[in-house]
This record gives sequence, C-alpha cells and structure tokens, in this order.
Amino acid sequence: MTAIQQQAIQLIRRLPDEKVLAIITLASDEIYLSELQKQSNVLKKETAFAQLESMDISFADDFDPQEELADALEEKYGITC
Repeated sequence: MTAIQQQAIQLIRRLPDEKVLAIITLASDEIYLSELQKQSNVLKKETAFAQLESMDISFADDFDPQEELADALEEKYGITC
C-alpha cells in the first residue's frame, strides 16, 4: 500500500458513514469512467487497425521491401545489412 493510500484510509476512518458512502460512490464512478476510457481506446485502436487492413495498397512490381528496409537503415543509422 502506498503512503497516499494509507493517508486516505486514515482520513476515511475519521468520517461518518454517510460521508464514506459518498466517497465510495465517487470511487466507483471514477473506476467506471476509467474502464470506459480503456474500452474506448481499445475500440479506437481496433478501428484504426481494421481501416489499415482494408486499405488497398498497391506496390510496383519491382518493389523489394527487404531492400527498402536495408536502404532506410543504412541512410538513417549507417547500418548495412
């Protein structure tokens, strides 16, 4: 348990039950919103990936991805493969 969590527990112990209920409600709402945000981020990533997969990308017949990668690595980092 972190120091801030210990401090929160000590403060909560001093509150009457009705105030603790308000804190529980607030914490529950924050957890729910956090989970919604995570789900939203996952959905955005999945949607973006699906869009990328659905794109019709055509390359020239003489395109060599390994050669392009080797050229880029050499140009940017001086690495020869």
